[in-house]
Amino acid sequence: MTELKDSRFTELLPSDLKNDTETQAFAYAVSRQVQQVIRFADAACIYIAIDSVPEPVLDLLAVELRTPVYKQTYSVAIKRALVKESLIFYDQMGTPAAVNRIIEAVFGVGYIKEWWECGLQPHHFKAYTTNPAVTAANVQEFKEVLNSVKRLSSWLDEVVLDLSTDAAQPKVGFFVHTGDIVTLNMATM
Repeated sequence: MTELKDSRFTELLPSDLKNDTETQAFAYAVSRQVQQVIRFADAACIYIAIDSVPEPVLDLLAVELRTPVYKQTYSVAIKRALVKESLIFYDQMGTPAAVNRIIEAVFGVGYIKEWWECGLQPHHFKAYTTNPAVTAANVQEFKEVLNSVKRLSSWLDEVVLDLSTDAAQPKVGFFVHTGDIVTLNMATM
């Protein structure tokens, strides 16, 4: 059986078209394009398998893709998430979505509030996280990485650790029992 990457479309042509130079040229061009698509598909297998590649391959992919937030000291799970989103990240660079991705990558969970949402000066924003495990080192790391993804005209005012909970809603209940008191007298014999 002939594989698609080794096939030649000129061999598949009927005998009366095999001698036509235009048809041969067209078949040759189609076969070259098919081979190119197969090469692209083979190269894409790494990106499909990011969830299963070993950590050294993740490090190499981060260098190749120039993943801006990537550090070798991150856990494997964070490395995988960053490499997966590298291309999307470059597409969203300079937008609030990119800053939100950085917050999620560094803090695990979080979001931003822009200036109009929290009464700040124009082009200012705050970063919020609800992860109680965030340290001062995480905040410093976030600030370093943030400068590579935010717009130059935007300014971070503060990083807020939001540990608020929903307001308690006290509930009151009661029980009423009404009934008759029955006394039984036992006669002794």
